[in-house]
Amino acid sequence: MILSGNEFVTFLTSCLYILFALFLIWVYVMAACSKSVSVKTPEGAEKSLVPKKVWSLAPRGRKGVKIGLFQDPASGKYFRAKVPDDYPECG
Repeated sequence: MILSGNEFVTFLTSCLYILFALFLIWVYVMAACSKSVSVKTPEGAEKSLVPKKVWSLAPRGRKGVKIGLFQDPASGKYFRAKVPDDYPECG
């Protein structure tokens, strides 16, 4: 299938609109992990950190909790901690 000049421009424009929409969705999803949360690091220090990823952990038929993946700035180790229920899932 060979497209003429005008059809090709229309096709490229449609593709660019779709790519731009996907980019906006990606930015919205990735920007959700921006609020800092006060957590206790593995060393026992209380710090305010931004999680790398947040997900919901719930057994079947019960209310779950939200868990965040954090990185300790001092040691570089990753650890998990509970985040508030109103924190959006991200990452």
